Amino acid sequence: MELGISTACFYPKPLEQAAYEAAQMGVSNAEVFINTESEFRPDYIEALRELLSTHGLRVTSVHPYTSPMEGQMLLSDYARRTEDGMKMYARYFEAARGLGARYFTFHGERSVIRDRDAADIARKVDAYRRLCELAAGQGLVLAQENVAWCKSENPNYLRMLYEQVPELGFTLDLKQAHRAGHHWGEYLDAVGDRVVNVHLNDFDSTRSCLLPGEGAMDYAAFFQRLHALHYSGHLLIEVYASNFADRAQFRRSVEYLEPFVYGRVKAAQPVG
Repeated sequence: MELGISTACFYPKPLEQAAYEAAQMGVSNAEVFINTESEFRPDYIEALRELLSTHGLRVTSVHPYTSPMEGQMLLSDYARRTEDGMKMYARYFEAARGLGARYFTFHGERSVIRDRDAADIARKVDAYRRLCELAAGQGLVLAQENVAWCKSENPNYLRMLYEQVPELGFTLDLKQAHRAGHHWGEYLDAVGDRVVNVHLNDFDSTRSCLLPGEGAMDYAAFFQRLHALHYSGHLLIEVYASNFADRAQFRRSVEYLEPFVYGRVKAAQPVG
């Protein structure tokens, strides 16, 4: 396993500044959160990759700013919009390849959308297959993330999706599981060895997103489960800029996680 960070931790700093900040946190991998159209132009991607390489940061995955619209763009019954959305995501996948990423994080439909019938579900499953194929053409795995306000918050929905689309990967987000009222283990039960990426964060009884080690998350149990699944992928700290005051606080969280990630001890003391 390898520990990393999401550039989303430093939003709304411009992406190149966020990438620089990420490189100062003592990790070697990053998820790049693309925030706007101009940030996946080929010239920008080339410059960003050079910046990341200069600072010794490898890109694990890419997250699109259009996540809240993916249901409408890619999974609705308006065929022309779906085709335009597929073209846009093909450009995302090219940008992700240009950064050297292996995974592409995907949210999918909002939970308020109801499937009309079996044909409606089949059409959406077909769209997932097309996206997976487009991603694979760029050497990527499309990775469905569990998101509290999306259909993916439901482990049973994920079971159906993974049965129908075997090439689909999974990104587990701990805070999103907590916000949805599910234990993180329910998602691992649903997807098993399909998990390819993990977003690390923490929570307590009043706050749903904290730096790892600053809340009630049982990381000892979590890493035991990952080891049982023979998980050997990336673990990316993903919080909001409001969840930490400075680099020192963030790096304490990195130091808290390192014994778990690299197997030096079975447990570590909370950050405090």
